[in-house]
Amino acid sequence: MTRAGRVVQVQFVLTSMVVYQLMATDQPTWALKAIDKIRRGFLWRGRKEAQGGHCLIAWPKVCRARELGGLGISDLKLLGYALRVRWPWLKKTEPNKPWASLPLQVSKEIECLLAIAVTTTVGNGASTLFWKDNWLNGKSIQVIAPEVAALVPKRRANKRTVLEALTNQRWLEDIQGQLSIDAVMEYLVLWDLIEGVVLQQDSPDQHIWRLSSSGQYTAKSAYDALFQGAISFAPYERIWKSWAPPKCQFFMWLVAHRRCWTADRLARRNLPHPARCPLCDQVEEDIQHLLVGCVFARQFWFDLLRQVGLAVLAPQPCDTSFDEWWSKADQSVTGDMRKGLNSLIILGSWTIWRHRNDCVFNGATPSIAAALVMAKDEAHLWSMSGAKGLSLLTTMGVG
Repeated sequence: MTRAGRVVQVQFVLTSMVVYQLMATDQPTWALKAIDKIRRGFLWRGRKEAQGGHCLIAWPKVCRARELGGLGISDLKLLGYALRVRWPWLKKTEPNKPWASLPLQVSKEIECLLAIAVTTTVGNGASTLFWKDNWLNGKSIQVIAPEVAALVPKRRANKRTVLEALTNQRWLEDIQGQLSIDAVMEYLVLWDLIEGVVLQQDSPDQHIWRLSSSGQYTAKSAYDALFQGAISFAPYERIWKSWAPPKCQFFMWLVAHRRCWTADRLARRNLPHPARCPLCDQVEEDIQHLLVGCVFARQFWFDLLRQVGLAVLAPQPCDTSFDEWWSKADQSVTGDMRKGLNSLIILGSWTIWRHRNDCVFNGATPSIAAALVMAKDEAHLWSMSGAKGLSLLTTMGVG
């Protein structure tokens, strides 16, 4: 099984096996680490365990969405938060459930996620927490008057509803301790805001999950919210939205992170490695040199792209970064031609890597003609398998 196939197994088998446990209970850290050890070992080696050298990319980065540079494998700790936040949400939105009256253990992380995700339009105020929920002009009192809220005991803040608080101004009883000058100023602002609130006895409170377009809780929206602020992965669309076999897309993902076992990485770990680039025999090999800097690679790209009428996009001697060259080539075309070009670049990169490995491990002689034949045969198979953009590009080039 290829690593790309193992990704599917890890996400849809090994991860799915623990979803119900994560939904019901807060798993201890040691249990999550033990499960991750199995998932990590299977991904990188197809076995239960893998040593550090086998893991090409750090596991937290692997457990990110593809748009953020990962493989889309779920982070178990964050997935647990996203799944368990459904219980306080359901307690608010469906209070008639049999378990709703039972005490609910909610961690600080889930409380924070709920505070970010839910806003409330107050009706009768019976299912909205006065001190904690976002009900006053879309904000919570903890945000509007933090000094005042800090004087309210947690036990009362966790139970006091808007209906109870506004009945006979009982919210004033919750404030305990001496008010500072800042707290007095906040208190006056809070008083004016609360004076304008009128409860609708016949209308239930409306809770809106603002992380989804439907306004209803979904585990996906909750999980995605936990990655807000993360840096996007620039080559995401070029790699994952272009047609190519999953194993080739996985290889390009490693290329983007510069984690292929080229000579420079082998040398840093004191492992056997070729002294010079196996294809040009001029300088030490790294992934940037191998794919665009090597004279062999530049000639290969020129001949490959010339066959489809795009020789002008071939890397030049000034191109030293594969990602920058690919981005520039991608922006030079549009529509279906862009999809076809991206598929062709993935195919070409995969061909160079295979030819390089053939030279290193099998003693083959570098040959541009042999590499082009390999690429042509591979392109035919890809087109037959559904690479429509590549087929269109090939047809246009031949024409």
